[in-house]
Amino acid sequence: MKEYREAKKRGKNGSSVKFSTFSPLKALSSDDTKYFMYYYDKILLFSYHYRTNGELIVADDLMTFLSAEREYFYENKEPILEAFIKEHPPTTEEEALIEAIRESQFDAFILLEYGRNTAVISDTSGNSYNVQALTTPFNKIFSKKPLMMYTALIPYKNRYILDGRYAVIQEKMTKEVKKEIANIPTLGRETQYQKEKSIITFPVSINLTVFCDAVHFEKMENIILKNIPHNFTQKMLNQFKDTPFERVSFTSSFIRTMDYLNDINGDDIKEMHLLNGLSISNDEVNGESSIIPYEILEKYYQQKDLNQSISKGIYKNVQDAKEIVKEGRENILQASSFYSMIGVFYIHDYDIDEFSFLEYLNSLESRKAFSQEIEALFETLNADIDFDMTPVYLDFTLELDDIIDEIDAFRDYMRGLFVRHNFKKIIEYSQYKDRKPKLKLFS
Repeated sequence: MKEYREAKKRGKNGSSVKFSTFSPLKALSSDDTKYFMYYYDKILLFSYHYRTNGELIVADDLMTFLSAEREYFYENKEPILEAFIKEHPPTTEEEALIEAIRESQFDAFILLEYGRNTAVISDTSGNSYNVQALTTPFNKIFSKKPLMMYTALIPYKNRYILDGRYAVIQEKMTKEVKKEIANIPTLGRETQYQKEKSIITFPVSINLTVFCDAVHFEKMENIILKNIPHNFTQKMLNQFKDTPFERVSFTSSFIRTMDYLNDINGDDIKEMHLLNGLSISNDEVNGESSIIPYEILEKYYQQKDLNQSISKGIYKNVQDAKEIVKEGRENILQASSFYSMIGVFYIHDYDIDEFSFLEYLNSLESRKAFSQEIEALFETLNADIDFDMTPVYLDFTLELDDIIDEIDAFRDYMRGLFVRHNFKKIIEYSQYKDRKPKLKLFS
């Protein structure tokens, strides 16, 4: 919590919580990767013959040769592709690949962040793109960030890729340039693959707290983080089936809200991050099945130890409860934590006025609908275990930073109940909360 608040102060001119720049994209198959590289190199070789009228290639290193030829190809892309198609009539699959290369962009890009298989780059106009590695992992190519390089950005198989060749222009940058670069990937505005670049993404979250007997806290965590049934996520998606969104995505499990992601693929980072729920290339059909399964989620969400991510008081309850049971006594200690199901709304910029419907989320009606679904979920889960989990729905937020405000509001409510000794009112919090914060649709 202290770490979060410090990050929030640092980000007072904007959000302190960023979407993870490492979206859980389903990896390209080995066959797709090999085929792309083979055909792409075939086009670059044809470019050389087109430029030299068929001269023999004299080169010590074919890869260096192709990288050098690439600049000429992109300067003359259309006539070369037309000539290539005429000489090598493409199959249906090859037509799709040629169309991807036709839409590609060869330019100077800035590497902002990278992991093993995904990275974020920005063009010189400030547009940032989530890209996927081809054959060699990014962390085996790059050793620092940011850096500026020439490469080709290509829309391929419903994602952005780079062509695997990088000509570094500038590794050392001034503090002013680095400061400018740091502001490029703003909250929720990283560009995924889009045929029409008019879709805006908004991060959202469904937030709750769950109580249980402190002895069973780890069991409860395992269920909430890993074993939420997909049909519950689908029910959450169905709440928005009649809305103007192009797509709605949610993760299929909750994450512990107190454990904000500050570690990606083992690389320590300074900003607080939450995973985004972008489910591109992952069983997605316009929101009908836009679910990130836990087996993908867990690769990016590095769960901390309990003593590092929940309050000292709760952690002490968990440890004391185990000792009480070990001594043969009956435990009466409770433990709880806060959880969030992270998602994304995608909407066309020309539908942005339709956001007025989200006022519905501010109503008692919607709070009851969400509460009842969550209570029904835990009734089903409780039927299969030997202890009870008690959920309390906090709120649906449209700003990731608002999650912490919801936690604070609930804690204030709890303090009031303790003063009045009216603990039965805990589960009524979500439906009868006195005052809701005004929706903030834009930063």
